[in-house]
Order: sequence, then C-alpha cells, then structure tokens
Amino acid sequence: MNLTASRAGALVKFLTHSILVVMLKKLIPMACVSGLILSSGSAFGQNYEQVAKQIVNTSAGVKPGESVIISGGQHTLPLMEAVAVEVARAGGQPLMWVQTDKVARAVNMETPEADIQASKFNNMSLQADVLIGLPTVEDGRAVMAGLSTARRAKFGQVAAASGYTQKLDASKQRGVYITYPSKSYAASQQLDYAGYEQMIWGSIGTDYSAIAVQAEQMKQLLANGKKMHITSPEGTDLTVDLASRPVFADDGVLSAADQQEKLIYNRTARLPGGLLYGTCQETSATGRLAVANDNISDGKPLKAFKADLKSGQVENVRAEVGADAFKEQMAAYGAPGLQVDKFFIGLNPMMKTDNAKAFYPNTAAGMVYVSTGNNALYGGQNQTPGGYSFPIANATVDIDGKVIVRNGQLVSPAMASTKPAAKKKGK
Repeated sequence: MNLTASRAGALVKFLTHSILVVMLKKLIPMACVSGLILSSGSAFGQNYEQVAKQIVNTSAGVKPGESVIISGGQHTLPLMEAVAVEVARAGGQPLMWVQTDKVARAVNMETPEADIQASKFNNMSLQADVLIGLPTVEDGRAVMAGLSTARRAKFGQVAAASGYTQKLDASKQRGVYITYPSKSYAASQQLDYAGYEQMIWGSIGTDYSAIAVQAEQMKQLLANGKKMHITSPEGTDLTVDLASRPVFADDGVLSAADQQEKLIYNRTARLPGGLLYGTCQETSATGRLAVANDNISDGKPLKAFKADLKSGQVENVRAEVGADAFKEQMAAYGAPGLQVDKFFIGLNPMMKTDNAKAFYPNTAAGMVYVSTGNNALYGGQNQTPGGYSFPIANATVDIDGKVIVRNGQLVSPAMASTKPAAKKKGK
C-alpha cells in the first residue's frame, strides 16, 4: 500500500496509531516502518540475542535508567522479548506493547464511525526516552481489506489534528525501527520467502560505516544544492527546488550527536539502514512523473502511471491500470495530498529491487522516491494527513549538474559528474 506520510518514514506512521502503520505506508519496509549485524542469512536473523545487542547498544544507545518502549506484532515476539531483555541488561526499563492482526482489523473496521479519534496512547509513548518499533501487523493487506477511502482518510485526519507530530519534535525521544521478515508480505509480493528473509537480515548486517561516509557526503551536496533533476527510462523528468531545507541521513546508528538533534527524524534510525531524504519547495516541482509498476491500497495494481507536474502539483493522471483507484484514494486529501514535496535515495547495497513484482525497498542502493503530502516532520510546510510515494526505478539524479545516481546506481559525490545526464524522452 502506497499511501504515506511517507515511506521513509515510518516514524509518524508507527507512532500516531498502530493502524496507520499499515494504512499509511507500503509494507516493505523500512517503513514502515516501516525497519542485527555481523553476517547475512536467516541463521543470523534467528540469533535474536545477537540482533538485540545491535539494536539496543549500537543503534539506540540505551543508557542506564532510560525508559524504553518495545512495540510490535505478535509475530515479532521472539525479537521483542530479546530486545527487552537486552534493555534490562543495559540498565534500562523495558515495556513491551504488542498488537495482533485481529485487533488491528477490529479497530479498522469495527470502531463506530463517530468514535474514530486520535490514539490516547500517543501521549503515553512520549514519556519514553526510546521507542524501538517492529511491524505491528503481519498481514497488512488482510487487515486493510475492505476499508473504505473515507474511513481511511478519517483515521489520518484525526491523527493529524491531534498535534502529535509537533510534540515529537519538541520531545527528547529517539527511535529505532526494524524491518522483520514476514511470510505474508513475501507472498503478497510473490517473493521467495527464503531469499527475501536472507536479504533483510543481510541488509541489516551490512557495513554501516561505509554507508555513513557516503551518506554524509551526499547530505552536504543536497544541503548546499539549489535544484534536483530526476529522470528515468520510463519517462520521469522532473525538477524541484531544494530551498535550503533540512536533509536527513539514516545510517542505522544514532550517534551521541544524533541524539541531541532538534528534529525527530535526526533522532531516528532504521534497520536495514541506509537512506537519504528531505523536502523540496512545495510549489516547485515541474515536468512529468512515470512509474512502470506499483501497488496502491489493498494491493491494487498501478501500471504504466503517468502524470504532469505543474507548480508542485500532480496533474493529468493516467495509467493503463489503476488510474481511477489512485484518484479515488487521493481525493480525500485535496490538492495538498498531490503536492510533490519530499525525496528519498536508498544507500544500502544489500537491498535489491524487483520491477516486475513492484518491489521497491526505499533503502536499496540507488532506489529513488518522490512523495506528495505531509512533510511537516521533515521541516516542510505541508500538513495534509495523506500522500503518495512514487518509486522511480533506474533513476538518474543530478544536483546542480552533479550526478549522484546514474541509472539506479549510486555515484560517489567525489566522482560525481559536473555534466548532467541527457534528458530521456517520455514514452
């Protein structure tokens, strides 16, 4: 599912309401968020004590006396338990919050319409020093099946109106969000589970020191850049103004400096890590968007999507399959929901995409997304509760003429060409 407050994002989707994790992001993830080191393969993944040490001590940096919420679904209990034990060993105070698919679906479908409101548990979560999040549901499509567009939108609207996102920045909380391999997700994407599981654990165990160096170099280029130009073989050709906005580099570890940052996303890490992201000027996007394959809500396919961009807005939407479903989904959020205002660039060399199966992990090295809708937690101005993330496979990205991604492959900033790639003709 591709409705987002952004895929890269997983923080607000995870925290604001357990249902919104499923509702507001495609279940790849991160990001949901939305998503264990030293070796690859499922054997490592099942060594939960080793994984927990990485999460608690390296990524989160839990200190004696800190309160730590560990949240996840029933299917993630083995790792949740190992993390809670490791928190205790570090001198912290662990508290486990567990969700099940049955309860999540009941909240989605059986809460009376008049009683849908922002979660009262959000303020409770703000009392924790650290929030360690695993996926709260196992089969997101089953949990979401039959949920109407209006009802989905209402969950998002009441969450946005609660002011919770503003409280996150004001808090001192930090978060680590872990992807947990799910057989139901692999099946929904027609992925071989054994290979998918091995890729997730291997990606979590990649060399984050190398990612951190590359992320910092690219972050500086983006932070000082004026314009970003993105093209793709499918016909994407768009330009945005970077507007001196904050740029976030997630290398899977929260350093002492990260923990003191003002913005919540600078105090947030994902595993697998490896993501560079930020906002652009909300009315600046011009050109066109083109996506070969994707899936929207409830796994509905979106094929050969094309749209024009004018003054930041997605216009003139068409597709071979799924155009009407896309328009219906986005209608609830008005013009702000279709305002291109975020970008994401994956940095993890172990994560792999599969265009034929519309599998686009946002942390895969060289994978590019542009997103619409809410960008307030990223330092932007758009506060609409909904949006959409567009995967731009095999993209070429240049910043003021310096190419940092070419045909879906990362280019070291030190080696970046000062000559932009030739524009590709739209199909």
